[in-house]
Amino acid sequence: MEERDYITEEQEKTKEKKYVTRREFRICFILLLAALAFAVAAVEDRISQMQNHLSNQVYQAQEQISNTINNIPRNIEQGIEDANNPIRESSIEIVDVDVKARTALIRMTAAPKEYTDGMTMKFMVSCDGGEAAAVAASAGDDRIFRAETEVPFHGVVSASAHMRKGDTEYIRSVGSVDVENTVLPVFDGNWGGSVSWKSGESFVVFNGDVVVQVMTPEWQMRQNKGESFRLKDAKVEVYVDDKLEKTLPAILFEQDEYVRSYRADFSGENKIELKNGKKIAFIFKAEDDNGLHYSYLAEVGAWKQGDYASEVFEMDESDRLTIE
Repeated sequence: MEERDYITEEQEKTKEKKYVTRREFRICFILLLAALAFAVAAVEDRISQMQNHLSNQVYQAQEQISNTINNIPRNIEQGIEDANNPIRESSIEIVDVDVKARTALIRMTAAPKEYTDGMTMKFMVSCDGGEAAAVAASAGDDRIFRAETEVPFHGVVSASAHMRKGDTEYIRSVGSVDVENTVLPVFDGNWGGSVSWKSGESFVVFNGDVVVQVMTPEWQMRQNKGESFRLKDAKVEVYVDDKLEKTLPAILFEQDEYVRSYRADFSGENKIELKNGKKIAFIFKAEDDNGLHYSYLAEVGAWKQGDYASEVFEMDESDRLTIE
């Protein structure tokens, strides 16, 4: 009997799969090209990152070298000036504050490199760059010259030391101190909410709140961590064309030793309508325990019909503080 090879259906399918069709070949080729393109892009991106990093390092090195070279003459000049200046060190600081009189006591010191009999010293003091006034200084047992003077709360106080040794006068800048921002609280506030306008109407509607943050004076932070600083009768007044329109209490909603936050609610029934061409101003007012009255212009602006509501505030006149 003749023997025959019998092939099952599964073996027939396997045999048919030994050959790749053109469609399968094209798919594999496309996938290979995509993978290759992705790999090339990744390599190029990595090379670009390395080039940028290297360029930044080169630029920073060049800048550092350039700054060092440019500073050489200045450093030499400063070194010669310091070597020839007989004043070793100097300082200026606030040592006392009289809140009710609204004055601060400034102390200035200057230490000569070598003290000799007959040496004299005076400090020239000016406020906000104005005309300087002479303040005589005297030396203690430590041979350091000191002088004190009272200055008003406002402005920056600058001083220079003038030391006379024989017929020669030596001058050195002592520095400056910002009296106002040291002894008075710092205010920061603005309008928060919506300013809406409907087509055809001749007014915009303010619906939101005014939030004002009051930073504890630096001087009181040094003395007792701000424990003696308190505000009372806090409120926000709304002026339209410089006429008082509305007053709302400013509620303390958050505080710590560094800052106190107040909010006046102008939403709902307290919302404000500002007519075309009118100017509006939000002013925060409060009094501290020493009887000083603060008036802080938190926000100001005007609206003209046809402008976008977002252009109501220009902030040019805001952040202005006055005390009474």
